[in-house]
Amino acid sequence: MDLSKLNPPQREAVLTTEGPLLVLAGAGSGKTRVITHRIVHLLNERPGHLLARNILAVTFTNKAATEMKERLIHMAGPRAQGVLVCTFHAFGAEVLREDIHRLGWPKKFAIADMGDQLSIIRRAMREKRIDDRAFDVRKVLNLISKAKNSGEVPQPKGEGMGDDYDLITAMVFADYQLALKAQGSVDFDDLLVLPARLLREHPDLHRKYTQRFRYLLVDEFQDTNHAQLDLLKLLAGEARNVCAVGDDDQCIYSWRGAEVRNILDFEKHFPGGKEVRLEQNYRSSQRVLDAANAVIAKNPERKDKRMWTDRRGGELVKVVACPNDEEEARFVAHEIQKHISQGIPADDIAVLYRTNGQSRPVEEMLREKNIAYEVVGGSEFFDRSEVKDVIAYFKVLANRLDEISLMRIVNVPARGIGDVTMERLHAHSRAEGVTLWTSMRRADTYEDLPAGAGGKVLEFVEMVERYRDAFLHAPRLSEATQKLLEEIGFREATRAKAVSGTAADKKLKSVDHVLASLEKFEKREGPKASLLTYLNRLSLDTRQEEEEVPGQNRRVTLMSLHASKGLEYRLVFFLGMEEDLMPHGGMQGEAQNLEEERRLCYVGITRAKELLYLTRSTVRVKRGKEVPRTPSRFLEDLPPDAFENVDMDAPRQGPPDEKEKNFFANLKERFKKPPPGPPGGGPGPGTPGRVP
Repeated sequence: MDLSKLNPPQREAVLTTEGPLLVLAGAGSGKTRVITHRIVHLLNERPGHLLARNILAVTFTNKAATEMKERLIHMAGPRAQGVLVCTFHAFGAEVLREDIHRLGWPKKFAIADMGDQLSIIRRAMREKRIDDRAFDVRKVLNLISKAKNSGEVPQPKGEGMGDDYDLITAMVFADYQLALKAQGSVDFDDLLVLPARLLREHPDLHRKYTQRFRYLLVDEFQDTNHAQLDLLKLLAGEARNVCAVGDDDQCIYSWRGAEVRNILDFEKHFPGGKEVRLEQNYRSSQRVLDAANAVIAKNPERKDKRMWTDRRGGELVKVVACPNDEEEARFVAHEIQKHISQGIPADDIAVLYRTNGQSRPVEEMLREKNIAYEVVGGSEFFDRSEVKDVIAYFKVLANRLDEISLMRIVNVPARGIGDVTMERLHAHSRAEGVTLWTSMRRADTYEDLPAGAGGKVLEFVEMVERYRDAFLHAPRLSEATQKLLEEIGFREATRAKAVSGTAADKKLKSVDHVLASLEKFEKREGPKASLLTYLNRLSLDTRQEEEEVPGQNRRVTLMSLHASKGLEYRLVFFLGMEEDLMPHGGMQGEAQNLEEERRLCYVGITRAKELLYLTRSTVRVKRGKEVPRTPSRFLEDLPPDAFENVDMDAPRQGPPDEKEKNFFANLKERFKKPPPGPPGGGPGPGTPGRVP
């Protein structure tokens, strides 16, 4: 393999194969190239002693894992097929698939989705006589997740330290775990916690995995949490051949449990390691990097590095103060129109913001100018009710102990099994110490059910049993699903519930999308395809994937700073450079995390390859009142020779908008002369070094 195209630090990272290695890979420094070259180098240098199956590479999304695997096969040929490239959670799921029964779970387990988790917590709260309407159940789930990822059991905090939510979380945690286990499920965090428990409690398993995976590589190491680090340390064994690649300056997911200390304290976790810094940037101009370096340098705790590029100079970063958010949006839309007319493709332009609410004015202005755009984020496909209904049917067919899914679909479409019937069946199941499914099978023996309800429940039970068998023996899962949906009249019921014909079509397209996803899964898995495997794969995919890579349809991309990580654009507009937006003032009463906000700003700036606009409003409307805004403190950090102030009142260059066109048309009529061209002159040269 030719390593001559790698720069010296990249080459050093590839050739350092033994012992712990931390590769500090700044934005746009070619980290994926280093990881793939390192894996191929290992395969080349140790052909007699090392098999592809002895290498484990961990990424943070399934998409990144697929792309890395394809790249490896392209570089090393079919022998790279054996390298395991996956996410931490997918790896954990594989470990559990083989050995979860050692911890008391059934061999075939399901991965609970968020809806399942919330339902279990609500039930646990009610049993503890806690009003689930007075408290945010999602917040309780978030605290449970945080505790698991930190390797802790939720405990009430000392007097004056915690709040009601800490107490509620501690009260329901044991019941939540018990309910998951009782229905043969694990949650997403268990995919990290339980494999670590298996390796710790069963020496034979620890030996098996450390002997197999002799070289470990972790991408985006700054995004790891305590549970992931714990699993990694167990897998590393005594050899500790761990290569961690990441950038502490891009640790922006603390709210998801990411621990920046994992990368800052790498040497403590893996003593005797080596550190290699990748500081050459292959993405942005030097002016963009100067701005980014200056902002991030103010963070007190970080690994010192300074990004640089061969692309000297470049366009000055443009700092723009707008009278209000409407004018900010109008300016951005006008500049986008201008740059598109000058040859920058729409899919190479991004508008970034700290909070999703900032996109609305920009969307309105882009629509006004007929500029196609897409907003990354918004409602998740698998959160749509009709999709959740189909998935709930799958869950019940795969696992009748899943009471949450059972309760969701028992009367969808309506079949005369109401809440009173289900409440009474629940009461019988508790009194008799049996599952809800068992009490449903005995429905005709209970005299307290509404008239005729027992027969309807038995019809439902018979239908589920019949399709359980059909799905086990059907040549194709998607065909069996079609038959099921036809028999229960799912499409007709979905259409009847929709508020309009358009809404109905959208809902039915969502159902078709589920069927298409099932067909793709069957083609990929072949004879191994089963409903439970599909559901578990679906849980992993939907929980781990970031949004689809935007910009593939020649549209301008609008997205949050968090969603932008890992992407790049020729032209970037970074909105809301004001105090309380960038840096953000803190969410839901939590303290402001200034260091992470600075890292977010760094991530936003380094998305730009050539052109970067930092815009702000001097006034924003908040609850119907105009509120003066203070410029972001990060603007004060910009080096004087890296930016210019753009004068909003200067004549703008670019294609005329509708008002301008009408004005010129009127002139033509009145004076019978050709209309003048668009106003000349671009943005004024600005005053370098002073923030407006």
